[in-house]
Amino acid sequence: MIYVFVMSAVRIMGKRQVGELKPQELVITILISAVATMPLEEHAIPMATSLIPILVFISLEIIESAISMKSLRFRNLIQGRPIFIIKDGVLQQKALKQLRYTVDDVLDALRQKDIFNIADVQNAVVETNGTLTVQKKSDSSDDAGVAVPLIMDGKPVNEYFAGEISSDNKIEVLAAALGYKSKDIMLLTLDNDGKTYIIKKDEQ
Repeated sequence: MIYVFVMSAVRIMGKRQVGELKPQELVITILISAVATMPLEEHAIPMATSLIPILVFISLEIIESAISMKSLRFRNLIQGRPIFIIKDGVLQQKALKQLRYTVDDVLDALRQKDIFNIADVQNAVVETNGTLTVQKKSDSSDDAGVAVPLIMDGKPVNEYFAGEISSDNKIEVLAAALGYKSKDIMLLTLDNDGKTYIIKKDEQ
């Protein structure tokens, strides 16, 4: 009975994959799963102890969804807003701090979108459910292969993917040749053609 009840509750709340759940949907899903197990773990607990809270959670979800459809302000308060982390080809460093994203997090998310060079990205948005949406530049090309990070957050990264530049000193020399110190660079990448891509740190 609990299984059928929980399945019905999930169906009522709508079809979403776990990675697509918005914060309030994830919270309610966790609460339902926690409450539903109570009678299974302790037979002395009446089944109503689980069913009634689950009904309350479903009701809250339906009410929240109805209000969200009518009020943009309420929807933004509950769900948050999509945030650009790359806009018009520029890495939005303030947005990264707001989201507590590192450069490595951004590069990892882009690789999951089959983008191995951040220079190919025109716009990238972190959606309200935490997924990343990416728009590539129209003139981007994959011929240069993987762009290897050499400096991230002002620090040389010589072990990253075992790049050809294998020491901090060589990375510092390359940065100096480009007119920068590593501490002033948010991200420096090098592709197979020897082309570099630099994002300077925002001034504090």
